[in-house]
Amino acid sequence: MQLSNNAVFPARDLNGSHFQESIKSLIILAVVAAGAYLALSAFVVPQTYLLSLASPRPAPEITSVSLSSPEIALGETFTIRVAATNQGEQADLQLVSIAFPNATSAQVAAVQGHTFKQAPTMINPGKAIGAGYLGLERKVVAQYPAVESASRPWAPGETASVDLRVTPGAEGRFVVFVKAVSLPHNGDQAHYPQQGVLDQQGEYVTAYEVQVAKA
Repeated sequence: MQLSNNAVFPARDLNGSHFQESIKSLIILAVVAAGAYLALSAFVVPQTYLLSLASPRPAPEITSVSLSSPEIALGETFTIRVAATNQGEQADLQLVSIAFPNATSAQVAAVQGHTFKQAPTMINPGKAIGAGYLGLERKVVAQYPAVESASRPWAPGETASVDLRVTPGAEGRFVVFVKAVSLPHNGDQAHYPQQGVLDQQGEYVTAYEVQVAKA
């Protein structure tokens, strides 16, 4: 029998319902995968990135303070050695300050030796200095002299020390303030001590004293 050129044959099913279900499953899987990718991009990756950018957390600690004598006669000198260690992570800048609140002249102290990366600096009364653990972002005028010794950078576990010769100029109780600070300051762990007496910069210090007797 000859077939007409215009004859129409019905298409074969080829299990059509199963094929449609497979397409639906693939679409669902694609949507789930896209959602998982977006969640990973929005939460996991930024958190990991932010953690990689988090500032190191150095933790300075004054590990020893040695005074050559608790009592001297007016006109005599005493020596003080201060050592500090970074007990935390890398510090961009870490400093040790030794200040003399009842002295009036920077000539009260002289550096005898140190192991810091930078040379100690004498802070004279009247000089603008940083305050409140903000570095030079906030300034006050120094009312009394101090010696600042710093290392930049200061590695974890690294210790540095400084030796001063001190000559009090009056009889009575001669006070010495000691502290350590890491900058930029990013938490209470970045200064030592973490409580106690506040100095002229509004920062915590530990106070030591030497009695100066009449000559």
